[in-house]
Amino acid sequence: MASLPSQKLNTYFESYKSKEIAFNKSIRSVTGLEAKKICIKIRGDQWPCVLYSCSMTSAKVIVTLDNTGFEEIKRAKNIISLKLSFFPKTTKTPITFFVSSLVKGFNVFKLQHESSFLMSLEFSQKPPDDLIETLGRIFESIENFEKRSELRISLDQKVLALMGLNSNNGFALIDNIKRPCILRNVSSSGCAILLLCNPKFVLNKKVSIVLNHIDSVEPILIEGTVKRAEEVTGRSDLFVLGVLFDAEKVPYEYKSIINNYIDKLEDMAKFKRKMGS
Repeated sequence: MASLPSQKLNTYFESYKSKEIAFNKSIRSVTGLEAKKICIKIRGDQWPCVLYSCSMTSAKVIVTLDNTGFEEIKRAKNIISLKLSFFPKTTKTPITFFVSSLVKGFNVFKLQHESSFLMSLEFSQKPPDDLIETLGRIFESIENFEKRSELRISLDQKVLALMGLNSNNGFALIDNIKRPCILRNVSSSGCAILLLCNPKFVLNKKVSIVLNHIDSVEPILIEGTVKRAEEVTGRSDLFVLGVLFDAEKVPYEYKSIINNYIDKLEDMAKFKRKMGS
């Protein structure tokens, strides 16, 4: 069952019902999508599929169908159900539900050894509250992240702890070489790092910043470009590099880290104001 009140769920639906998000590795991890349990149900039979993208009114899935499958869809007059299952870290049991859908079309989707189909589905009714909450939280978080693009966060030990980062020691991947670096500050749009380097060999080059977060099983990689270099007083080999992130490739885990930290600051400020009054 959804944990948010009906009013908030209705706001999510009205605000984001037309927004679609691709279920890449980052989104699958954050939502706890149980990939092996996803399937389409056609006249009682279940066919395994991959959730490619989803909105509150439609979805796209990758499915391998034979002639029997197409005949079953035809007999069902294109009416099927999409089974979704999520097991987020905040719950003790998986959240599983079916969404009544209408098949709107197919495109051939080439996999390594076989041809599958990208099936477009249109939900035939308002989806379950659990899906509205899952997608609504993501879209709201992305929206807040974009609004906070100008805020730059300096990383001291207290800030690192609040953000859930083990330390400000990280790595920068440049020309496929993993270089140790120190994070000076971060923002929605970029970061500043300390790096031993010759700036003429790294300026305007592609870079991936590697972060380690306490809630992430794997390191978080953020792709960007080195846009500027500043000397460090007294050192000829150490520079502060300004990195501009590729906005289209910023992983959702990073967006969540920034948003959660700023939310904590705002909650602390509200508490102080309340105590002061």
